[in-house]
Formats: sequence, C-alpha cells, structure tokens
Amino acid sequence: MNNKIKQIVTLSFAFYSIALMAKENVPNPGVTSVVNTRVAAGCNPSKSKTDLDVNNVRTTIMGGGDMWWDLADAQYEIPKGSKKNSMFAGALWIGGVDDGGQLKVAAMTYRQSGNDFWPGPLNTANATISTEECVAWDDHFKLDRAEVEEYVARFATDPTYVIPNSILEWPAHGDETLGQDEFLAPFFDANGNDIYEPYDGDYPDYNITGTNDNARLFGDQTLFWIFNDKGNIHTETEAEPLGLEIHAQAFGFTADNEVNDMTFYNYKVINRSTLPLNDTYFGQWVDPDLGYYLDDYVGCDVNLGLGICYNGDAEDEGADGYGFNPPAIGVDFFQGPLSDPNDGLDNDRDGLIDEGFDGLDNNNNGLIDDPQEREQIIMSKFVYYNNDFTTMGNPESGTDIYNYLRGIWKDNVPMTYGGDGHGGGSGSTTDECNFMFPGTSDASFAGTEWTEVTAGNVPADRRFLQSAGAFTLQPGAVNVITTGVVWARAKSGGQTASVQLLKIYDREAQALFDNNFDILNGPDAPDVTVRELDKELIFTLSNGATSNNIDESYSEKDPYITKPENL
Repeated sequence: MNNKIKQIVTLSFAFYSIALMAKENVPNPGVTSVVNTRVAAGCNPSKSKTDLDVNNVRTTIMGGGDMWWDLADAQYEIPKGSKKNSMFAGALWIGGVDDGGQLKVAAMTYRQSGNDFWPGPLNTANATISTEECVAWDDHFKLDRAEVEEYVARFATDPTYVIPNSILEWPAHGDETLGQDEFLAPFFDANGNDIYEPYDGDYPDYNITGTNDNARLFGDQTLFWIFNDKGNIHTETEAEPLGLEIHAQAFGFTADNEVNDMTFYNYKVINRSTLPLNDTYFGQWVDPDLGYYLDDYVGCDVNLGLGICYNGDAEDEGADGYGFNPPAIGVDFFQGPLSDPNDGLDNDRDGLIDEGFDGLDNNNNGLIDDPQEREQIIMSKFVYYNNDFTTMGNPESGTDIYNYLRGIWKDNVPMTYGGDGHGGGSGSTTDECNFMFPGTSDASFAGTEWTEVTAGNVPADRRFLQSAGAFTLQPGAVNVITTGVVWARAKSGGQTASVQLLKIYDREAQALFDNNFDILNGPDAPDVTVRELDKELIFTLSNGATSNNIDESYSEKDPYITKPENL
C-alpha cells in the first residue's frame, strides 16, 4: 500500500504497532505517538472479524463497533470477487452531556490513537464487565436464514436431521450469575417458557413461518454481536464512558435486483447507566473510498436521509478504480433514536410536530401518549471534514467528535451554508445550516444548490458523518438505530447518472425497511409425492405445514407498491 506510516500506541497492558495508510488519518505533525498516562484495566480491543458475504457484497465486520475494513485495508468489495472496494471504514459515534456538565463520548475511527468499544454485554446493575467476559464475547455469530428454514421444516419430522452449531450455540441468554441480561440474541420461543431450547423447537428469531410479525432478525445472512463502551478507558476520545451495551446485526439479502448490492445494519442501544444524558446524538461515521480513493466527492439528500459518495469525474482511475461510468455509494439513516416528548420539532420530517403526544391511545394498548409513540429522529446533521488537522479536519478529542455530531467545527463555529461550510469558498454565506452539500434538497435553502462542484472543491480523500439528535438518553432507555448501504452503477452518463440511480435504489431500500425487511419471495414450491403403479406414475403436489401457500392461500405485501397519495 502507498504511504504507509507507523504509529506506536503505548498502553500499560500491551505494546503494539499498526501499519497505517494515507487513506486513514494523515499523521498529526504535532503528535508522534499517544501515551495514555491513566492506568488501563480490563478489556483489550476486540480482535474478532467476520465477513458478510451472502450477496454481491463481501465486507468485513469488526467486533469493536467498526466495519468495512480489517485494520489495514478496505474490505467492502463490490462486485464480490472484483477486488474493487467502495468503502474503507465506518463506525458508530455517540455523545452527550450529563447533568453535571460532564461530556461523555464513545466513538471509533481507525484505532490509530485508541479504542472506545469492547466486546460483550454489561452487568445490568452497575454497567461493568470483566476482562474474561470481554474475551469470551469477542466473536460474531454468523447465521444463514436457510439454516433456520431447514430447521423449521425438518426438526419435528426428520429423525436424521442434525441441528447445526449456528443454531445450537445461538447466544440467546446472558449469564445471570454475572449480572448480564437474561435475554440477549432474539429467539422464537416455541413453548413460551422464556428459555432457548433448540432441542424443543426454539430457533433464532426470523419470521420463517410468515406469522411472526415481531421477528427481530433480518436478512438471508446475519451477523450478530454485542459490544459496549465500559470495558476500559476511552483512548480514542479520552472522554468519559456512557455505559452503553449494543446488540448489533449486519445483514444482507440475495435478490435478482439492486437489493443484491445492499447491506444493512441494526443496532439495539441499551443505556445501562443510572443517570440521564442530555443533548445526546447518535451518529454514523463513514470513510468511503470509492475505488481509487483520491478522486471522490461527497454530499447528501436531506429528504432521503442519505449520505452519498461519488467520483469526482467520469473515470475512476488506477488499478483500484472502477473505470468509466463509476458507481456511487450511499449510507441511509433509516431509523434513529426516539425524540423527547413535546420538543416542538418535526423530527421525522413528515409534516407533523410532536406526533404521538396527542392525548390519544393510538396503539390501542391502554397507554395515553405512549412513550414508544415518540417520533424517530432521522438524519438531522450531515458533516464532511478534511483528512488533515485544521479546524475542519480530523477530530482530535471527544469534544471535536461531539461538535461534529452537532454540526460544529473544531473551533466551535457552527456550520454555515455554501462554500466550505465555514464561511469560506465559492458561494459561502453566514447562514447556519444542518446539512453540507445537500444539492437542492435542503428545504431551508429552497431555490439554491450547494455541492462540492459549486463550492469549487478538488476531488480527494473524503469522510462524512450523519447524526441524529438532540434527545435525552434516559437510564435504561432502549433505542434502535438502523442504517443501510446502497450501491448503484449506471451503464452510461458518467458519475452523475450513478448518483441519480442511487437515489432511486435508496427509495426501494427505504420501502424494504418500511416493510420490516420482508422480501417478496413468492409462493413456496409445493412438495411432490410420486406413487408408482403398473405402467403409471401418479404425481401429487401438496403444501406442507411450513409452506406459505397452504390451501393455495399465498399472500404477501409487495414493499415497492404504495398507494397513490390522492386515494
């Protein structure tokens, strides 16, 4: 790889070095190494890495909240087998301020200067974890839906069937003697006794039968893992921990359309802390490297909640490049945290303010203004920053990361519309804004256009951040974050045509999310029974108990068909 540098990160419990590339943060001229003077205790950074590879994407998922790389190289290969990558790295960023004014942040970038996340579930009473438990949970649980489908079809009727280890070893329960939550990885409880018993008909919680509307696992292939921000001191941000336990799944679908080029990520974020956190933001940090990494642009579509990376010209050059008519890639923030009640904002931008707090029992569950009716906060900030150490460059502290989550530069100046977003460059204004390079999609600046092209930027190495907030993170609160990566390559029309196609595909991804990731599969093929008679074969077609077409009753909702607005 080009321009490798080596940075030594010294910890009291270990010494290690990591080879870094120019695609990661360039070296800070004022820092040659990072020395943590605080006593480190507890967990080591996660080493687990597993590939999600069910469809036209092969990507590596790490166990420490980071993904799309292997600590050295880009690992988001699409098309699979092409040796062309469209992403370099990504991770969750989370930050807020407690009642005493203490900043708390958890984030990952390239592990150059440290680590904020560790493997495993926390003790529910005091939000702690032991070194041994971090080691025990430094793993991904990889599952193919077809394995579970076969289990449902054969377990009760086929004495020769052998349950695969992926089902037997499913981490359904925590160790209650260590204070862990009783329920971890979701499972379908056949007899309703709250105990995962695969030898009694229980299985990982896909909607295999078509009747489990509350299924909590998705995709044709799923990676499940658990990580936290309390396993050790935060050496990436040098901020105080939040006390978070995160149940994550990465998944993809096999399909004969553009869904075959998508991957999705679902995070169940549990606040194990006993104190509230104010002005909290959740963010998806992205370092896209679209083929050749030094000729990229980024931008966003506000209405779609989509962050976009596209080539700066019509050809993506070099051995790593995609060539002419290069693709575009985007990250959609489908689902964000729950808003505070009655905050006066339209957090999901559907034209309604404070919906769910109308004094009505909208869910028919006996609860007036059910807390779960609060609005989902979708992408509320989109920030681009440079790969340098200027005031608009790489974050160097937890304060910088928290500022970026809020759309504020490292010198505490809020983002402004146009130009470079900091009051300079072509088309700059003094108007504060929430979204950088939105094209014409920002309704707050209707009739104007702001892109990297209008700003006069030179294509280069890019990274961006999508965040959702602000909200109050209450003790014990559970929030679900769902994102997806969408990829598109037009056959002609250059890079701009790929961007337009990407937006079309993203609407289909949104429809899939809105349909709870239920893919239209069509009716199951019938079972065929052959009865052999004298000079005659009788074929009998039937639909068994696990078929979705019993009595020719097949019915599925097509997520891509929506009712016209005027009906």
